[in-house]
Amino acid sequence: MRQFLIVLCLSVFTLNVFAEGDVAQLHLHLSGAQSLNAKFVQQVKDVDGQLLQESKGTIALKRPNKIRWESTEPFHYLLVSNGKTVWRYDADLEQLNTEPFDANLAQTPAMIISMTIDQLAAQYDVSVKKNGNAREFILLPKEPGSFTEMVLMFTWGKLTGMRLTDTLEQTTKIEFINPKYNNRFSDREFEFNEAEAKKS
Repeated sequence: MRQFLIVLCLSVFTLNVFAEGDVAQLHLHLSGAQSLNAKFVQQVKDVDGQLLQESKGTIALKRPNKIRWESTEPFHYLLVSNGKTVWRYDADLEQLNTEPFDANLAQTPAMIISMTIDQLAAQYDVSVKKNGNAREFILLPKEPGSFTEMVLMFTWGKLTGMRLTDTLEQTTKIEFINPKYNNRFSDREFEFNEAEAKKS
């Protein structure tokens, strides 16, 4: 489950002005936010809708490819990327894994917000559902991966949540609580600091 959280964490922000249709609409929605920070609630449900796990924490994102995802309940887990290196820290086990940021990580859900429009068009079939001020962008991977469908949810043009369906038909929904957009972050926010991680 923690490994799936990592996959979720890594995915949300970058696109190119020449695309058309639903991909271009998604680009416009994403490009309006150069950064995002929020609290989150994540729920994982099985194919019958039964709750398997709920976790809470905070997320910070900055274009391009920078993320800080910290789960605080029910366990403490931290994922940080500065776009070059990815750090994964399990506080309960006091275990740190480090790896270079690469194209495979860029394709995972948390970094999708950070992809270019050409990357989105090449890797996903995108469609949109509209309901008043709400938009749901549905992304279907063109190649098999960790999920079969991802939905990005917007209200008044702002990203408010994500929903993913995996190959086992489990559904993961992430709701962003009190999201704030286009705040300034220092580069240190997206660097791993073990002393600070142990304190949090």
